[in-house]
Amino acid sequence: MEKKEIMKYFRLILCALCILFSTACSYVYDLEETSKSKNLIFNKDKGLKEIKVYFTKSLGAEEIFLVPTVRKIPSEDSIISGALTELFLGPTELEERKGIMTEIPIGTRLIKVEEGSDEVLIDLSNQFLIGGGAAAMQLRYLQIYKTLKRVVPKKKLYLNVEGKSIKTIGGEGLEITQPLTMINDYTEKYEKIDEDVQP
Repeated sequence: MEKKEIMKYFRLILCALCILFSTACSYVYDLEETSKSKNLIFNKDKGLKEIKVYFTKSLGAEEIFLVPTVRKIPSEDSIISGALTELFLGPTELEERKGIMTEIPIGTRLIKVEEGSDEVLIDLSNQFLIGGGAAAMQLRYLQIYKTLKRVVPKKKLYLNVEGKSIKTIGGEGLEITQPLTMINDYTEKYEKIDEDVQP
């Protein structure tokens, strides 16, 4: 093969490599721009808002307090529905290993939320009323009350179960006022910390 032909083939190969390289660079650039626009890589938490829900923690038979835990929900979701849904899902496995629990029965569902300018009505499934003594009912009530007061602190809260306004919960009859109020109970003196627990 003559020298001219070798040079010709060499130039063709060089051109082909240049074209491939420039295409690859363009593809990488476009992928990065797409990722930025869709928040796929650069900010995985963008589009989420942070909320806090209350669970229980025990340091002994007579030492129980309420502790707020951090959750993240989509920004477009209702903050009330999101908070209660996360509350009803219960603690994560990691939180359970740290001694965090819930008194809200498994299976409790949020049926409906009606939110006005200065009040909120929540309707829960009847699982919320199942089982538990006086202490469990107090903690259960406070988990709901304190979680909602954290996300909508200035609004009056009303609680229904299966569409009916309730005046008592539990076999021993924990009295409920409508709108809901902070109840006086034994857990207050044990509520020693108010630190946010990360999931």
